[in-house]
Amino acid sequence: MTVMILERVSPSLRGTLSRWLIEVKAGVFVGRLNGLVRNLIWEKCAKELKDGTMIMIWKTNTEQGFDLKHTNCKDYIPINMEGIWLTMHPLFTNTNNQVVDTKTKNKDTRQ
Repeated sequence: MTVMILERVSPSLRGTLSRWLIEVKAGVFVGRLNGLVRNLIWEKCAKELKDGTMIMIWKTNTEQGFDLKHTNCKDYIPINMEGIWLTMHPLFTNTNNQVVDTKTKNKDTRQ
């Protein structure tokens, strides 16, 4: 099982992906691909990707049961910590240059 999530990409790229995967929701593609086809699709999409975001997740024999590739992730950034995938949520600063939590929009109390 392979899942691809695309944001801010051209309609032609989404159309190209629909040749191999089913688009279950706008920008979310699902299908069953072997490793060779999965890598070729990733390379093709990476060439056509401009400033959009792309994440590919597939089933494999790991502790979590999946692995992933990503590019241009800005809001939720996947990071690999000793073989385990985690998601980092970046902190932003407001107009007063205070660190703000992106989920609650409140001033962060961490130093």
